[in-house]
Amino acid sequence: MAKTAVHLSDNTWQYITDRTPQGEQKGLSAHINNAFEQLAHLAHAEKPELSKTEWVELYNVYAAGSDLTRLVMPFDLADDFRTHYGTLPQDLTALYDKLNGMTQAQQFSVLDAVRVYWASGEDGD
Repeated sequence: MAKTAVHLSDNTWQYITDRTPQGEQKGLSAHINNAFEQLAHLAHAEKPELSKTEWVELYNVYAAGSDLTRLVMPFDLADDFRTHYGTLPQDLTALYDKLNGMTQAQQFSVLDAVRVYWASGEDGD
């Protein structure tokens, strides 16, 4: 496999340093690959049950062209939803309430599913 140049942020370096036993070399590939495996597991395990209609609403909120790689944390999908619509339509209050009650892990999972949808057209079902 060809080598890829990757810039690691200070936070990423600190994350790796904090998880490397003293005196050992930082195995960047192992740390990075493991982190992505954990994220993939979390995205799958925490994906909430939503109807097709609810997923379509979320795909529209985070429409193609949105930069979903640079989201502010903590996640607040309910606020994003409300901001997108301005005045929340009556028929979407139940979805808003669901989003408002989601954990950070569930919100991450929703955002990941939306990323996959816009990257590949796959809805994850």
